[in-house]
Amino acid sequence: MKTSERANSQPTVSDVARAAGVSRATAARVLGGYGYAGSEARELVLDAAKRLAYQPNQLARSMATGRTKTIGVVVADIENLYFARAIRAITDTANANGFDVVLANTDENVELERSAVRVMLAKRVDGLIVSPASSVDVDHLVEARNLGCPFVLLDRRVPVLKADTVAIDNFPAAREAVGTFVRSGHKRIALVSNSRFEGGQKYLTSPVRERLEGYKAALHDAGIQNDPKLALFGGGNNEQLAQKLRKLCQSDERPTAFLAVTSAVALVILGVLRDVGLSVPDDVSLICFENADWTVAVTPPLTVIAQPIKELASAVTERLIARLQGDLKSQAKETLLSATLISRGSVSIPQLFESRGRDTGNTPPSTS
Repeated sequence: MKTSERANSQPTVSDVARAAGVSRATAARVLGGYGYAGSEARELVLDAAKRLAYQPNQLARSMATGRTKTIGVVVADIENLYFARAIRAITDTANANGFDVVLANTDENVELERSAVRVMLAKRVDGLIVSPASSVDVDHLVEARNLGCPFVLLDRRVPVLKADTVAIDNFPAAREAVGTFVRSGHKRIALVSNSRFEGGQKYLTSPVRERLEGYKAALHDAGIQNDPKLALFGGGNNEQLAQKLRKLCQSDERPTAFLAVTSAVALVILGVLRDVGLSVPDDVSLICFENADWTVAVTPPLTVIAQPIKELASAVTERLIARLQGDLKSQAKETLLSATLISRGSVSIPQLFESRGRDTGNTPPSTS
Protein backbone atom coordinates (compact mmCIF):
# COMPACT_ATOMS: atom_id res chain seq x y z
CA MET A 1 0.00 0.00 0.00
CA LYS A 2 2.73 2.41 0.94
CA THR A 3 4.66 1.52 -2.22
CA SER A 4 1.59 2.25 -4.37
CA GLU A 5 0.98 5.59 -2.66
CA ARG A 6 4.62 6.52 -3.07
CA ALA A 7 4.56 5.63 -6.76
CA ASN A 8 1.58 7.88 -7.37
CA SER A 9 2.78 10.82 -5.25
CA GLN A 10 4.31 14.00 -6.62
CA PRO A 11 8.12 14.03 -6.75
CA THR A 12 9.73 16.01 -3.93
CA VAL A 13 12.86 18.14 -3.69
CA SER A 14 14.61 15.13 -2.16
CA ASP A 15 13.66 13.01 -5.19
CA VAL A 16 15.08 15.65 -7.54
CA ALA A 17 18.26 15.90 -5.44
CA ARG A 18 18.81 12.11 -5.58
CA ALA A 19 18.19 12.03 -9.35
CA ALA A 20 20.60 14.93 -9.88
CA GLY A 21 23.26 13.58 -7.52
CA VAL A 22 23.38 16.75 -5.42
CA SER A 23 22.47 17.62 -1.85
CA ARG A 24 18.89 18.45 -0.93
CA ALA A 25 19.97 21.99 0.05
CA THR A 26 21.47 22.59 -3.40
CA ALA A 27 18.34 21.27 -5.14
CA ALA A 28 16.16 23.45 -2.92
CA ARG A 29 18.15 26.57 -3.79
CA VAL A 30 17.91 25.90 -7.52
CA LEU A 31 14.23 24.99 -7.51
CA GLY A 32 13.34 27.80 -5.13
CA GLY A 33 15.23 30.45 -7.05
CA TYR A 34 17.19 31.72 -4.06
CA GLY A 35 20.76 31.48 -2.81
CA TYR A 36 23.77 30.32 -4.85
CA ALA A 37 24.31 27.16 -6.87
CA GLY A 38 27.01 26.48 -9.45
CA SER A 39 26.09 26.34 -13.11
CA GLU A 40 26.80 22.58 -13.37
CA ALA A 41 24.71 21.77 -10.30
CA ARG A 42 21.91 24.04 -11.56
CA GLU A 43 21.84 22.23 -14.91
CA LEU A 44 21.75 18.81 -13.20
CA VAL A 45 18.90 19.84 -10.92
CA LEU A 46 16.79 21.40 -13.66
CA ASP A 47 17.31 18.39 -15.91
CA ALA A 48 16.26 16.02 -13.11
CA ALA A 49 13.21 18.16 -12.30
CA LYS A 50 12.13 18.03 -15.92
CA ARG A 51 12.56 14.23 -16.13
CA LEU A 52 10.57 13.72 -12.93
CA ALA A 53 7.89 16.29 -13.89
CA TYR A 54 8.56 18.06 -10.60
CA GLN A 55 6.06 20.75 -9.59
CA PRO A 56 7.10 23.19 -6.83
CA ASN A 57 5.12 23.39 -3.61
CA GLN A 58 4.10 27.05 -3.64
CA LEU A 59 3.15 27.09 0.05
CA ALA A 60 6.50 25.65 1.10
CA ARG A 61 8.32 28.06 -1.20
CA SER A 62 6.49 31.08 0.21
CA MET A 63 7.28 29.98 3.77
CA ALA A 64 10.97 29.65 2.87
CA THR A 65 11.31 32.89 0.91
CA GLY A 66 8.59 35.11 2.36
CA ARG A 67 7.24 35.53 -1.17
CA THR A 68 4.27 33.96 -2.95
CA LYS A 69 5.35 35.03 -6.45
CA THR A 70 1.84 36.38 -7.02
CA ILE A 71 0.63 39.84 -8.03
CA GLY A 72 -2.86 41.07 -7.21
CA VAL A 73 -4.62 43.05 -9.94
CA VAL A 74 -7.66 45.14 -8.99
CA VAL A 75 -9.45 46.79 -11.92
CA ALA A 76 -12.73 48.57 -12.48
CA ASP A 77 -14.37 46.46 -15.18
CA ILE A 78 -12.93 43.31 -16.74
CA GLU A 79 -15.55 43.49 -19.53
CA ASN A 80 -14.24 46.89 -20.58
CA LEU A 81 -12.03 46.59 -23.68
CA TYR A 82 -9.34 48.80 -22.16
CA PHE A 83 -8.99 46.72 -19.00
CA ALA A 84 -9.33 43.40 -20.83
CA ARG A 85 -6.34 44.28 -23.01
CA ALA A 86 -4.44 45.61 -20.00
CA ILE A 87 -5.02 42.40 -18.03
CA ARG A 88 -3.66 40.34 -20.90
CA ALA A 89 -0.46 42.41 -21.02
CA ILE A 90 -0.10 42.35 -17.22
CA THR A 91 -0.47 38.58 -17.14
CA ASP A 92 2.01 38.03 -19.99
CA THR A 93 4.61 40.30 -18.38
CA ALA A 94 4.12 38.81 -14.91
CA ASN A 95 4.33 35.23 -16.17
CA ALA A 96 7.49 36.01 -18.13
CA ASN A 97 9.06 37.12 -14.85
CA GLY A 98 7.90 34.10 -12.85
CA PHE A 99 4.83 35.66 -11.22
CA ASP A 100 1.24 34.50 -11.21
CA VAL A 101 -1.70 36.93 -11.24
CA VAL A 102 -4.78 37.06 -9.00
CA LEU A 103 -7.58 39.21 -10.46
CA ALA A 104 -10.42 41.16 -8.84
CA ASN A 105 -13.16 43.29 -10.42
CA THR A 106 -14.70 46.29 -8.62
CA ASP A 107 -17.36 47.70 -10.98
CA GLU A 108 -16.06 51.18 -10.05
CA ASN A 109 -17.28 50.59 -6.48
CA VAL A 110 -14.97 51.74 -3.68
CA GLU A 111 -16.40 49.27 -1.15
CA LEU A 112 -15.82 46.36 -3.52
CA GLU A 113 -12.31 47.67 -4.08
CA ARG A 114 -11.64 47.78 -0.33
CA SER A 115 -12.87 44.21 -0.02
CA ALA A 116 -10.74 43.07 -2.95
CA VAL A 117 -7.61 44.61 -1.46
CA ARG A 118 -8.32 42.91 1.89
CA VAL A 119 -8.66 39.56 0.13
CA MET A 120 -5.42 40.13 -1.78
CA LEU A 121 -3.57 40.96 1.43
CA ALA A 122 -5.02 37.87 3.12
CA LYS A 123 -3.72 35.77 0.22
CA ARG A 124 -0.32 37.37 0.83
CA VAL A 125 0.22 38.67 -2.69
CA ASP A 126 3.66 40.20 -3.09
CA GLY A 127 2.32 43.43 -4.58
CA LEU A 128 -0.71 45.08 -6.15
CA ILE A 129 -1.62 46.73 -9.44
CA VAL A 130 -4.69 48.88 -8.86
CA SER A 131 -6.95 51.03 -11.00
CA PRO A 132 -8.62 53.04 -8.20
CA ALA A 133 -12.37 53.64 -8.34
CA SER A 134 -11.89 56.93 -6.50
CA SER A 135 -9.33 59.70 -6.39
CA VAL A 136 -10.39 60.51 -2.83
CA ASP A 137 -11.33 57.33 -0.93
CA VAL A 138 -7.97 55.57 -0.89
CA ASP A 139 -7.44 54.75 2.80
CA HIS A 140 -7.31 51.01 2.00
CA LEU A 141 -4.36 51.59 -0.32
CA VAL A 142 -2.55 53.59 2.33
CA GLU A 143 -3.15 50.68 4.73
CA ALA A 144 -1.77 48.18 2.20
CA ARG A 145 1.39 50.25 1.88
CA ASN A 146 1.73 50.49 5.67
CA LEU A 147 1.48 46.68 5.85
CA GLY A 148 4.44 46.41 3.50
CA CYS A 149 2.58 45.58 0.29
CA PRO A 150 3.84 47.79 -2.57
CA PHE A 151 1.43 48.85 -5.30
CA VAL A 152 1.46 50.63 -8.65
CA LEU A 153 -1.48 52.56 -10.08
CA LEU A 154 -2.78 51.55 -13.50
CA ASP A 155 -4.32 54.22 -15.74
CA ARG A 156 -5.46 56.46 -12.87
CA ARG A 157 -3.57 59.21 -11.10
CA VAL A 158 -4.07 59.82 -7.37
CA PRO A 159 -1.59 62.54 -6.33
CA VAL A 160 -2.38 62.20 -2.61
CA LEU A 161 -0.94 58.67 -2.62
CA LYS A 162 2.41 59.70 -4.11
CA ALA A 163 2.53 56.24 -5.70
CA ASP A 164 4.18 54.79 -8.79
CA THR A 165 1.74 55.44 -11.63
CA VAL A 166 1.57 54.66 -15.33
CA ALA A 167 -1.25 56.38 -17.21
CA ILE A 168 -2.30 57.92 -20.50
CA ASP A 169 -1.74 61.65 -21.03
CA ASN A 170 -5.46 62.30 -21.49
CA PHE A 171 -5.61 66.10 -21.41
CA PRO A 172 -3.74 66.81 -24.68
CA ALA A 173 -5.46 63.86 -26.37
CA ALA A 174 -8.93 65.23 -25.65
CA ARG A 175 -7.80 68.74 -26.55
CA GLU A 176 -6.55 67.54 -29.93
CA ALA A 177 -9.77 65.66 -30.65
CA VAL A 178 -11.95 68.69 -29.92
CA GLY A 179 -9.55 70.82 -31.95
CA THR A 180 -10.20 68.48 -34.88
CA PHE A 181 -13.92 69.20 -34.59
CA VAL A 182 -13.29 72.95 -34.33
CA ARG A 183 -11.08 73.00 -37.44
CA SER A 184 -13.91 71.31 -39.34
CA GLY A 185 -16.29 74.09 -38.33
CA HIS A 186 -18.08 72.58 -35.32
CA LYS A 187 -19.14 74.80 -32.43
CA ARG A 188 -21.70 72.67 -30.59
CA ILE A 189 -19.50 69.85 -29.40
CA ALA A 190 -20.59 67.38 -26.73
CA LEU A 191 -18.49 65.21 -24.43
CA VAL A 192 -20.16 61.95 -23.41
CA SER A 193 -19.19 59.66 -20.52
CA ASN A 194 -20.95 56.92 -18.60
CA SER A 195 -19.24 57.89 -15.35
CA ARG A 196 -20.96 58.96 -12.18
CA PHE A 197 -20.83 62.72 -11.64
CA GLU A 198 -22.09 62.90 -8.06
CA GLY A 199 -20.13 65.46 -6.07
CA GLY A 200 -18.74 67.27 -9.09
CA GLN A 201 -15.71 67.08 -11.33
CA LYS A 202 -13.12 66.48 -8.59
CA TYR A 203 -14.72 63.10 -7.79
CA LEU A 204 -14.34 61.78 -11.33
CA THR A 205 -11.59 59.27 -12.00
CA SER A 206 -8.53 60.99 -13.42
CA PRO A 207 -8.93 59.81 -17.07
CA VAL A 208 -12.48 61.18 -17.30
CA ARG A 209 -11.60 64.36 -15.42
CA GLU A 210 -8.57 65.04 -17.62
CA ARG A 211 -10.56 64.40 -20.81
CA LEU A 212 -13.22 66.80 -19.59
CA GLU A 213 -10.55 69.40 -18.83
CA GLY A 214 -8.97 68.91 -22.26
CA TYR A 215 -12.40 69.28 -23.87
CA LYS A 216 -13.01 72.57 -22.03
CA ALA A 217 -9.53 73.86 -22.85
CA ALA A 218 -10.04 73.26 -26.58
CA LEU A 219 -13.35 75.11 -26.49
CA HIS A 220 -11.63 78.00 -24.70
CA ASP A 221 -8.82 78.00 -27.29
CA ALA A 222 -11.44 78.37 -30.03
CA GLY A 223 -13.38 81.09 -28.25
CA ILE A 224 -16.40 78.79 -27.84
CA GLN A 225 -18.37 79.22 -24.65
CA ASN A 226 -18.61 76.03 -22.59
CA ASP A 227 -22.20 74.83 -22.32
CA PRO A 228 -22.57 72.49 -19.28
CA LYS A 229 -25.56 70.81 -20.95
CA LEU A 230 -23.19 69.40 -23.59
CA ALA A 231 -21.21 67.34 -21.05
CA LEU A 232 -23.30 64.21 -20.47
CA PHE A 233 -22.73 61.59 -17.74
CA GLY A 234 -24.71 58.37 -17.63
CA GLY A 235 -23.96 57.41 -14.02
CA GLY A 236 -22.85 53.92 -14.99
CA ASN A 237 -26.17 53.08 -16.64
CA ASN A 238 -26.27 52.67 -20.43
CA GLU A 239 -30.03 53.12 -20.67
CA GLN A 240 -29.91 56.32 -18.62
CA LEU A 241 -27.11 57.61 -20.83
CA ALA A 242 -29.10 56.73 -23.95
CA GLN A 243 -32.15 58.63 -22.64
CA LYS A 244 -30.05 61.75 -22.04
CA LEU A 245 -28.51 61.47 -25.49
CA ARG A 246 -31.88 60.97 -27.15
CA LYS A 247 -33.28 64.07 -25.48
CA LEU A 248 -30.24 66.12 -26.50
CA CYS A 249 -30.29 64.89 -30.11
CA GLN A 250 -33.98 65.74 -30.48
CA SER A 251 -33.57 69.27 -29.12
CA ASP A 252 -33.41 72.38 -31.32
CA GLU A 253 -29.79 72.93 -30.26
CA ARG A 254 -28.43 69.44 -30.73
CA PRO A 255 -24.65 69.01 -30.99
CA THR A 256 -23.03 68.57 -34.36
CA ALA A 257 -20.12 66.60 -32.90
CA PHE A 258 -19.59 64.08 -30.08
CA LEU A 259 -16.44 63.09 -28.21
CA ALA A 260 -16.98 59.69 -26.56
CA VAL A 261 -14.64 58.99 -23.64
CA THR A 262 -14.67 55.22 -24.39
CA SER A 263 -15.55 52.96 -27.29
CA ALA A 264 -18.43 51.53 -25.21
CA VAL A 265 -19.91 55.02 -24.97
CA ALA A 266 -19.44 55.44 -28.74
CA LEU A 267 -21.64 52.37 -29.27
CA VAL A 268 -24.38 53.94 -27.15
CA ILE A 269 -24.11 57.15 -29.18
CA LEU A 270 -24.35 55.26 -32.48
CA GLY A 271 -27.44 53.40 -31.27
CA VAL A 272 -29.19 56.62 -30.30
CA LEU A 273 -28.24 58.35 -33.55
CA ARG A 274 -29.74 55.46 -35.50
CA ASP A 275 -32.96 55.62 -33.45
CA VAL A 276 -33.44 59.35 -34.04
CA GLY A 277 -32.53 59.21 -37.75
CA LEU A 278 -29.14 60.92 -37.65
CA SER A 279 -26.12 59.58 -39.49
CA VAL A 280 -22.33 59.84 -39.12
CA PRO A 281 -20.75 61.93 -40.56
CA ASP A 282 -23.50 63.59 -42.63
CA ASP A 283 -25.51 64.83 -39.63
CA VAL A 284 -23.13 64.32 -36.72
CA SER A 285 -19.37 63.88 -36.36
CA LEU A 286 -17.93 61.42 -33.84
CA ILE A 287 -14.53 60.67 -32.26
CA CYS A 288 -13.97 58.13 -29.49
CA PHE A 289 -11.19 57.09 -27.17
CA GLU A 290 -9.97 53.48 -27.67
CA ASN A 291 -9.12 51.93 -31.00
CA ALA A 292 -11.55 49.02 -30.67
CA ASP A 293 -11.53 46.46 -33.49
CA TRP A 294 -15.12 47.28 -34.44
CA THR A 295 -14.33 50.96 -35.09
CA VAL A 296 -12.85 50.06 -38.50
CA ALA A 297 -15.69 47.65 -39.35
CA VAL A 298 -18.51 50.23 -39.24
CA THR A 299 -19.41 52.61 -42.05
CA PRO A 300 -17.82 55.07 -41.95
CA PRO A 301 -14.86 53.84 -39.90
CA LEU A 302 -14.51 55.97 -36.76
CA THR A 303 -11.81 58.48 -36.04
CA VAL A 304 -10.33 57.33 -32.73
CA ILE A 305 -7.80 58.22 -30.06
CA ALA A 306 -5.62 55.12 -29.83
CA GLN A 307 -4.02 54.39 -26.47
CA PRO A 308 -0.88 52.24 -26.03
CA ILE A 309 -2.62 49.85 -23.63
CA LYS A 310 -0.13 46.98 -23.98
CA GLU A 311 2.85 49.25 -23.36
CA LEU A 312 1.11 50.90 -20.41
CA ALA A 313 0.16 47.61 -18.72
CA SER A 314 3.60 46.09 -19.33
CA ALA A 315 5.27 49.16 -17.84
CA VAL A 316 3.03 49.01 -14.75
CA THR A 317 3.93 45.35 -14.19
CA GLU A 318 7.64 45.88 -14.75
CA ARG A 319 7.62 48.77 -12.28
CA LEU A 320 5.97 46.66 -9.59
CA ILE A 321 8.36 43.77 -10.19
CA ALA A 322 11.29 46.16 -9.89
CA ARG A 323 9.95 47.20 -6.48
CA LEU A 324 9.56 43.56 -5.45
CA GLN A 325 13.09 42.77 -6.54
CA GLY A 326 14.64 45.36 -4.29
CA ASP A 327 14.01 48.86 -5.67
CA LEU A 328 12.23 49.96 -2.52
CA LYS A 329 13.91 53.27 -1.72
CA SER A 330 13.65 55.28 -4.93
CA GLN A 331 10.94 57.92 -5.10
CA ALA A 332 7.58 57.18 -6.66
CA LYS A 333 7.57 57.79 -10.40
CA GLU A 334 4.71 58.89 -12.65
CA THR A 335 4.89 57.89 -16.30
CA LEU A 336 2.47 59.34 -18.86
CA LEU A 337 2.17 57.73 -22.28
CA SER A 338 0.92 59.65 -25.31
CA ALA A 339 -2.28 58.74 -27.15
CA THR A 340 -2.54 59.03 -30.95
CA LEU A 341 -5.39 60.49 -32.98
CA ILE A 342 -6.16 58.23 -35.96
CA SER A 343 -8.21 60.07 -38.57
CA ARG A 344 -10.72 58.00 -40.51
CA GLY A 345 -14.14 58.90 -41.85
CA SER A 346 -16.38 60.02 -38.98
CA VAL A 347 -15.63 63.77 -38.95
CA SER A 348 -16.98 66.20 -41.55
CA ILE A 349 -17.97 69.83 -41.88
CA PRO A 350 -21.36 70.43 -40.22
CA GLN A 351 -24.45 70.78 -42.38
CA LEU A 352 -24.59 74.56 -42.20
CA PHE A 353 -21.72 74.53 -44.71
CA GLU A 354 -22.51 73.51 -48.27
CA SER A 355 -19.06 72.09 -48.94
CA ARG A 356 -18.17 68.88 -47.09
CA GLY A 357 -14.79 67.59 -45.99
CA ARG A 358 -13.50 64.77 -43.86
CA ASP A 359 -11.40 64.61 -40.65
CA THR A 360 -8.47 66.84 -39.78
CA GLY A 361 -7.25 69.79 -41.70
CA ASN A 362 -10.65 70.88 -43.03
CA THR A 363 -11.76 74.45 -42.57
CA PRO A 364 -15.22 75.81 -43.27
CA PRO A 365 -15.66 78.01 -46.33
CA SER A 366 -15.34 81.73 -45.78
CA THR A 367 -18.64 83.56 -45.28
CA SER A 368 -17.21 86.94 -46.08
